[in-house]
Amino acid sequence: MAKRSIIIASVFGLLSSLLVALTGDGSAVQVAHKQPMKLAAMEGLYKGSEGVGLVVIGVPTPGKVYNDSKDPYIFKIEIPKLLSLMGYHDMDAFVPGINDIIEGGYTYKNKNGEEVVAQSTVQKIERGKLAIQALADYKTAKDEGNKDAMEYNKKILDENFECFGYGYLKDASSIIPSVPLIFYSFRVMVGLGILFIAFFGLIIYLSLKKRLDQKKWLLRLSIIMVPLAYLASQAGWIVAEVGRQPWVIQDILPTSAAISRIGTGAVQVTFFLFLIIFTTLLIAELKIMFKQIKIGPKEGEN
Repeated sequence: MAKRSIIIASVFGLLSSLLVALTGDGSAVQVAHKQPMKLAAMEGLYKGSEGVGLVVIGVPTPGKVYNDSKDPYIFKIEIPKLLSLMGYHDMDAFVPGINDIIEGGYTYKNKNGEEVVAQSTVQKIERGKLAIQALADYKTAKDEGNKDAMEYNKKILDENFECFGYGYLKDASSIIPSVPLIFYSFRVMVGLGILFIAFFGLIIYLSLKKRLDQKKWLLRLSIIMVPLAYLASQAGWIVAEVGRQPWVIQDILPTSAAISRIGTGAVQVTFFLFLIIFTTLLIAELKIMFKQIKIGPKEGEN
């Protein structure tokens, strides 16, 4: 009964890990098309090119900024053309880097499937300011009952709305998230995901061969996997949330403009309450698990 439970749990864990890996393919395409800056930061890619490889292991150069002449990496090992394949399902596709996104000028397909030339971030900031001003003028015209002015400003707003959020930015470099943090977090997440797949596969194999009880080191390793799963989850959230900075809504609403009337104190209290509650639950769960492990299976179970 105990061995059957181990196999069932391991199969569930393996299938869960494989499902996450499979959905990651769709996520890569979405990030490549909707959040190219996040993808560039995940790879420490400053200058884009065709047929870009995926960095498996690497150390980004400390202090590197988008417009300097430093090499992006101290060293790296990559799989050729894999990033282009993952992001665009084309091994020779062009993947824009941080410099390309800031400076513009590269060609990409818009939401209608049309090939267009990317604008620079400075141009987007100017268009964003036009959109913000047009919205303010539209409201004024509406209050005054001036329909011609309303129509004129609505036209300007519609033409520039896709860059609305850029109007709140101070400079072009503000769209670059923390490259080292995202780069390392992404590799922690992916590395642990691969580890989980291999671990559950090994557990299933040894259980079916009835050799699991001979591998005490593997049973001890199972305990370590619990906090590692938590670490992988947090690394994933760092990639998702820090990687999309400075946007709350991509290109439309930056975090600097996404303000509310909720006081800082209320947010801090809520955060620490959740921290205390979930930490307490984690400690309680670990105690229960460790207690059951020490007790072991009941006599007669196999």
